[in-house]
Amino acid sequence: MKKSTKVILFSVVGGLLISKSALAADYNNAVGLGAGMAPDYEGSEDYKAFPMVFGRYSYGGGSYVMLRGNQLKWNFLGDSVQFGPFIQYRHARDDVDNDQVDRMDDIDAGAEAGFFLTGVFGDWSTTLEFFADVSGEYDGYLVTLGGDYKAYAGEIVAITVGVSTTYASDNYMETYFQVDAGNRGTSTLPDYSADDGEFKDVGVHMAADYSINDRWSIVGNLNYKLLLGDAEDSPIVEDDGQLFVGASGVYHF
Repeated sequence: MKKSTKVILFSVVGGLLISKSALAADYNNAVGLGAGMAPDYEGSEDYKAFPMVFGRYSYGGGSYVMLRGNQLKWNFLGDSVQFGPFIQYRHARDDVDNDQVDRMDDIDAGAEAGFFLTGVFGDWSTTLEFFADVSGEYDGYLVTLGGDYKAYAGEIVAITVGVSTTYASDNYMETYFQVDAGNRGTSTLPDYSADDGEFKDVGVHMAADYSINDRWSIVGNLNYKLLLGDAEDSPIVEDDGQLFVGASGVYHF
């Protein structure tokens, strides 16, 4: 992604954060289905379609169970302080469009488990997530810290904007960004060491919700992640700016 495009994206979302003109929707009980586009591996410039699935069931005092994309989480506390476990699916890296990366050894799909802690302060919230590989695919962990701002425009339009950053362990970095004799396969990519734990990305995200009626709404999502450090410099990375877009229909009950 060109540098000028990155600057525009950061400026637009940054302006929304500063002016506090952003809006967001709350969900109690709802299900949703849609589709999106994402890079076919972390660092790719080629995109593929994927399904978007959402479901949330709330019960007693702000507790809820929520499925969002590849993540299933359970909050067993209240609204202002949320805490609980989650599990999530990590996609495989195989059959990608980049010929050199495709010739490397495949990385199988994996499973991760962890916990989250969210504090809500009026229209602002912050979330800490810790999760680790439980499938033996990379034997490492990641920590994500993010913040969101939300507000409402009447009862029809709502938008959430936020920022986040992710710290990755050395095992994660080595598995997904390193190139050496152990994973090169038949690729001719040069050797590259990425075995130090570090902050691997920073991102901005936006979700827009349009209420059709009391039961139905349309939700659009835009996420942008900028790879940093050893992740950005890896020879497998074609584009250090990773964009995720999607839209779905949501039914509230």
